[in-house]
Amino acid sequence: MTKAPTTALCRYTDTQIFYRDRDLVGDLMAGGSGDFVALMMAHILGREVSPREVRVMNAILITMMEHGLTPSAIATRSVYMSAPENLQGAVAAGLLAVGSQFVGTIENNARLLARMVAAPEAARADLAAEIVAEYRAAGRRMPGFGHHLHRPDDPRALKLLEIGAEEGLEGGHIAALRLLGDAVDAAAGRHITINATGATAALMGDMGIPVELMRGFAVISRAAGLVAHIAEERARPSGRFIWELVDKAIPFDADGPSGGRDGG
Repeated sequence: MTKAPTTALCRYTDTQIFYRDRDLVGDLMAGGSGDFVALMMAHILGREVSPREVRVMNAILITMMEHGLTPSAIATRSVYMSAPENLQGAVAAGLLAVGSQFVGTIENNARLLARMVAAPEAARADLAAEIVAEYRAAGRRMPGFGHHLHRPDDPRALKLLEIGAEEGLEGGHIAALRLLGDAVDAAAGRHITINATGATAALMGDMGIPVELMRGFAVISRAAGLVAHIAEERARPSGRFIWELVDKAIPFDADGPSGGRDGG
């Protein structure tokens, strides 16, 4: 017989509720002793987290919360305009845009850093150059590097790395990020900024957060930002303007690839 699955996240009695082994009402809620970021991290990671980790994660979450009218925010505003009774659907629509091109680049960079950390230390600089060469040969952008606005450096990344250093979290992943940055600069013949997602990937790696869970923290942070976009959409609507702007800007073209004549 297959053994029944179990959970260690939550349990109830007639008078108590527990998050893992902590009493929600008597411990976490009593006297304001519960800290959301600390509890969220402990709940996800299944271990106690240090105040240093909490400070770094708090900075990461603040950094990822808001990025203006990005695809995720536009999706949220558009869905909310269409179905204002469905706030959670609008937020969910925006979260679906958290992928490999936006925000999810944390994950892409983290996999490269993990590959470097797994290599012998003496071989990491050569491996960094090899990784950069692979990306350039394939015509792909290096995840965690470059930004269309912030030059010569991304101020968010600089501050995140500064906070990590202050909290003693400069480990192998941050060292790998700096080596990778050197290789990126050498290949480009100029300085290319480490962006916020690159710094975040390195810090999360040095906190021992599995690569497969990193995007989850981005989702938590971005959800708050998307609720803010809904709040603003209610007061200063832009969804219909965006819709009409796109409708007017993209003309009909029967001969284009989507017209069916070229197999599109």
